[in-house]
Amino acid sequence: MATRQTVTVLLFEQFELLDTLGPLHMFGLLPEYYQLQIITIDGKNVSSTQGISLQPMLSFNDDIAAGILIIPGGVGIRFATHNKHILNWLKKVAPQQQIICSTSTGAALLANAGLLNNCTATTTQKHLDWVSQFGRNIQWQTSARWVHSNNIFTASGSSASLDMSLAIIGHQYGDATARRIAADTEYLWLNDPDDDPFAPLHLVK
Repeated sequence: MATRQTVTVLLFEQFELLDTLGPLHMFGLLPEYYQLQIITIDGKNVSSTQGISLQPMLSFNDDIAAGILIIPGGVGIRFATHNKHILNWLKKVAPQQQIICSTSTGAALLANAGLLNNCTATTTQKHLDWVSQFGRNIQWQTSARWVHSNNIFTASGSSASLDMSLAIIGHQYGDATARRIAADTEYLWLNDPDDDPFAPLHLVK
């Protein structure tokens, strides 16, 4: 039996609910492979943009196991991206992680921490102008559903978090496993990373 990996989601005030629960749902359907946890700065509850609060298991005072680290987007990312405690923590734990990923504007935090420098990445095209001000020499893909560069996955909009999660599952345990999870959830997996059907809505050229 494969050793279970820890999937850690970093949360902050005013995070996006789908960015968070979408990946947790997909990974959570494979408990033999993945163990889920949520972390915040101080271990206290945080509220989503939609008003639902989530209770974390860990704070920055706790160690997290090597595994998969997820950074969601949301209104609060504009504050989190400049939070020195979050940036310092992210720089400290990132080298230990097997996979680091972001959804939507969560890419701004990765970029500001220097983790996307010299990488290819994507983000929600709606906020690309803001996100792309961070980091150095990042090749932003304006029509990608998700991008895999080194050990980093970045997803475009919120629903792309589901597609990216399935892609990670497929990357680690094979496409058949990813397709089974998609079928079990009755989700139509958009499995072409280079084709985001929502990109034209944001006037991508």
